[in-house]
Amino acid sequence: MGCLDCHNPHGGAARLTADNTGRDLCFLCHADKEGPFIYEHAPVNEDCLVCHRPHGTVADNLLKQNEPALCLSCHAMHFHATVEGVDGEFTVPLDASRNGVSTPDGWKVGMLTKCTQCHSAIHGTDLPSQALSTGGNALTR
Repeated sequence: MGCLDCHNPHGGAARLTADNTGRDLCFLCHADKEGPFIYEHAPVNEDCLVCHRPHGTVADNLLKQNEPALCLSCHAMHFHATVEGVDGEFTVPLDASRNGVSTPDGWKVGMLTKCTQCHSAIHGTDLPSQALSTGGNALTR
């Protein structure tokens, strides 16, 4: 990808951008993120620059910040829980502040995963649950 993919050095538009601007410019290459989706992530409809920096960043996927910091700038925090002896990075959803729910015996509360390990369709989806299912528990959006 080069400068001329988004910028026109002979154009008169602001920042010398090509004819398409904002998210429409991004969707020329990233059409799979456009939708329309039944369940849409509001920033995708607003502007890709809400979450991304197209000119570079130290975060993955040209994000403004790494996860979970970027997600938590808009979304409320919830925790995942882990238990010793479970292979891999098995997690289950846990919101210890909701309805008096507490941590099951042997489980430890902590933010041990990136949001996108469970919430995989962050740009939008047509499925009611776009998360992985672990141990019979569906993790929802």
